[in-house]
Amino acid sequence: IGLGLWQLNRAEEKRNILELIEERRGESALSMEQLTKRERPAFSQVVLRGRYVTEKSVLLDNKVYRGRFGYEVITPLRSEHGGLWLVSRGWTAGSLDRSELPSIEPVTGVVDLQGEVYVPLGEVFTLGDTAFPEGWPKRLQTLDVDALSEALDEPIYPYVIRLSESGPGALEQHWQDVNILPQKHTGYAVQWFAMAATLIILYLAVAFGLLRSKTV
Repeated sequence: IGLGLWQLNRAEEKRNILELIEERRGESALSMEQLTKRERPAFSQVVLRGRYVTEKSVLLDNKVYRGRFGYEVITPLRSEHGGLWLVSRGWTAGSLDRSELPSIEPVTGVVDLQGEVYVPLGEVFTLGDTAFPEGWPKRLQTLDVDALSEALDEPIYPYVIRLSESGPGALEQHWQDVNILPQKHTGYAVQWFAMAATLIILYLAVAFGLLRSKTV
């Protein structure tokens, strides 16, 4: 019963997230300055202007898309007004040879792009060592913005901007708004409640049988 209630709570959380996403996507895009003043930036639409620092890109490991192994490519963008912004350009395929990293096509010059702020929900599960490797691009299990800021020796906006599909340097968009839809959580809850009801009925049947045998 507890697990069923937990699944119902998760379903409600996911519904709230999807409502917030719909609300934010209906808003006008914010400027960099406006975004930095927003207390709850998750899923805000933002317009950026600056230059990609392609040679300092990050490859987030273990990203499977359409059954293929690959990486999420995150490239810093140096704003014309100062500071770095991490732009997730999307997914690119990886090689079966783990020593071979994908080449990242550079985007030169000043670019104007639009994207959406991604704020992770809860703790991120990681595999293996999360220490920063030498050289660039860096292949990482998870993104530690503070450690990356230290490696780049520059301040970074704390959240990733997911690039729009038509943005400069965009790759395949592999993101999901939520990993599990509310309806699926509700379905799991029904399964747990059904299991609980079955166990209760079995318990009562056994208890009643034992009581009758003692009475006889």
